[in-house]
Amino acid sequence: MNTTMINPTDFLALVQLYAEHDAALDTRELDRWPAFFTEDARYVLQSRENASRGLPLAVMHFESRGMLADRVYGARETLFHHPYSQRHITGLPRVMAADASGWTVETSLLVMRTKRDALPEVLVVGGTRDRIVQTAEGLRFVSRLVVYDNDLLPNSIIDPI
Repeated sequence: MNTTMINPTDFLALVQLYAEHDAALDTRELDRWPAFFTEDARYVLQSRENASRGLPLAVMHFESRGMLADRVYGARETLFHHPYSQRHITGLPRVMAADASGWTVETSLLVMRTKRDALPEVLVVGGTRDRIVQTAEGLRFVSRLVVYDNDLLPNSIIDPI
C-alpha cells in the first residue's frame, strides 16, 4: 500500500494541473500543451508491453519542450487527417513518492475519440506515470509516460494524448 502523504493544497494543485492539461487537449488548444512541461521534459506514449519490459519502442517520444512544440506544429500545419475530437477522463492522481523537488504520480486514463460522422470510439485505455515539479510558472511535468493497455491503436495518433 502507498503510504506517501501529501498536503491537501498540493494535492488540489496536482488535480488542477491534470484538469488544465486535459482541457487544453480536449478543446484542441494545442499551443498551450508544451507549457505544461519543463524545458527539458520527456514525453513518451508507449504500449504496456514495451513499458513493462523496458523496451524503447514508443509511438511518440519527445525529449524537450521544443520537441513538443514541433509536434503541435505538425498536428496543426502539416498532417492531413479526418477531423476528430478527443475527450480525456483522468483518474485522481495517486502520489507514489514525494520529495523536496516534486512528486512521482500515477493516474488512470481513458481517451475517447469522436468524429462528426461516427460513434465515439475508445482511443486509449491505460495510465500515466509522471514526475511533476514546482517551477516559477507553477506545477510542470518533467517526465510523462503515457502507457496504453490496448494492443491496437488507430492507424494514426495526431494530437497528443
